[in-house]
Amino acid sequence: MKTILTALFTLLGLTSAFAGERIDAATWKSVQTYDAATLLKQEGALLGRIVGVRFHYRSGKLSHFKPRWYQASLWQHDPNAKNGYSGVRVMVDKKDVPAFETIPSDFHSTADITVYGHVEKDADNNFVQVRLMGRKATLDAAGNATLSW
Repeated sequence: MKTILTALFTLLGLTSAFAGERIDAATWKSVQTYDAATLLKQEGALLGRIVGVRFHYRSGKLSHFKPRWYQASLWQHDPNAKNGYSGVRVMVDKKDVPAFETIPSDFHSTADITVYGHVEKDADNNFVQVRLMGRKATLDAAGNATLSW
């Protein structure tokens, strides 16, 4: 009996670890996707909203930011930017780091990639960042979205 209970709790734990974040239909309908350069210009006005971020590659380095969080950047080629690219600061949950690392970090990448996240202000460091929630959106019959990697 003990073995069965252990197996059941392990299975439930794995299911919740890989379950995506659920977003109600009304919120999902208001989600807009921005390219990295546009998001940078509007990030203050988007605080508290869930957005899609379109970019070309991620930073190769992830910094351990807080006990459960890592910081990275999403980059997009931008001929109008001083350096030729624009970057958005993001937070990645520790459990999502392996999935995040599957995103190309090659500077030469030109494929459009979209991720979804919540725009937040880091009060400790006074900057805006996107807390990533996933790459794939699955809709149910009611229009609710589940974001996953």
